[in-house]
Amino acid sequence: MKIEDVHIVILSSIKWDFLWQRHQIIAEYFSQFTDVTFVETTGLRNPNFLKSVERLYRGFTFKGKKKLQRKKINILPPIVAPPTFKLFRTINQHIFTPTLASKIITYSNKPILVISYLPTTTAHYLIDELNPMATIYDCVLNFENFPGIPKDIVATEDALIRRADLLIVDSGFLMRKHQDKGVAMKQIPSAVDFERFYQVSEGYRASSGALRATYFGGIDHYRIDWGIIEQLLAAGVTVELIGPAPDGIPIEHESLIYKGTVPHDELPHALRDCDVLILPYKITEFTKGTYPAKLFECFATGKPIISTPLPDLISYRHLIGIAETPSLFTEKVLVAGREDDENRRNRRIELARENSWEVRCHSYLEAVEQVLLETSLNQLVQAGSRSRLID
Repeated sequence: MKIEDVHIVILSSIKWDFLWQRHQIIAEYFSQFTDVTFVETTGLRNPNFLKSVERLYRGFTFKGKKKLQRKKINILPPIVAPPTFKLFRTINQHIFTPTLASKIITYSNKPILVISYLPTTTAHYLIDELNPMATIYDCVLNFENFPGIPKDIVATEDALIRRADLLIVDSGFLMRKHQDKGVAMKQIPSAVDFERFYQVSEGYRASSGALRATYFGGIDHYRIDWGIIEQLLAAGVTVELIGPAPDGIPIEHESLIYKGTVPHDELPHALRDCDVLILPYKITEFTKGTYPAKLFECFATGKPIISTPLPDLISYRHLIGIAETPSLFTEKVLVAGREDDENRRNRRIELARENSWEVRCHSYLEAVEQVLLETSLNQLVQAGSRSRLID
């Protein structure tokens, strides 16, 4: 069985119009070959009131299939309750997920292959209803330590790993964490649209004013080390933040620039005038599992990069500055332009070229087709065994 023979159902942990990343990229890539249904996030925590209203409105105003032009992608905002309280789970199991599964099945008559980004009870209920020929768990978060999640997330994640035909992880940390779970595993990190971000390196001109340090990506209180931002500002550095900040920005300063969310295709232009790219992550049990989705995008720009010591970034310390404390982080930002050299810059760009989404998606395709091959062979063996029993 080939990729063309299955209906790929992606149980995403984000909405389609959120920051452009592997969830949407993988969906678009597979849509070249077959039918894809992208189920937007079914939730992980109890949302606040406004987010609850927005999610319900998005679900109830959804009219049939929302199909992207020229692509075989159906985008489906689900109507489900959070996977938290027992009452919510009961409603999901007996009302919402059966309804959702029935809608998904109408989108294609091909056998279903599920790629899930969420290890929640809602994901389990939906997989039960869909009865896929194969299931892949694409794990890109250290869910065990994610703030505000259901208390039984370790149990539900282990259950998803046990039922999965393949476990994909993005970070070495998650690879080591799950390596003894008795399931086939493959590490597939995030990548870069190389040509898009490489254009930044070609058009770069150092800013004439204060040193400008830029972070782009999701902005929240459990990832960002705001102490680093404060020290950079105190040292006279202009700090630019690009991305959604659902919890707001806790600092006000004349040299702090918040640009909000910038469309992905406009992001390279927004990065042209920065002097240093920063990855000011807190180091916690949760963030230790983080492999920044933006890493190779940063590399492709050629610009100097300063980061905190995330486990998966330590191996790149010959190419980027690694700082263990806010004061050291600030020192490295201040000298980044002078200490960086052409050799390091070119090596970062070359690494980005080697880690394009074109290369990465091909690896993902090979992994999926291997799952389909093994599943087909197992079905043939089981059919042969049943035939012999009948004879």
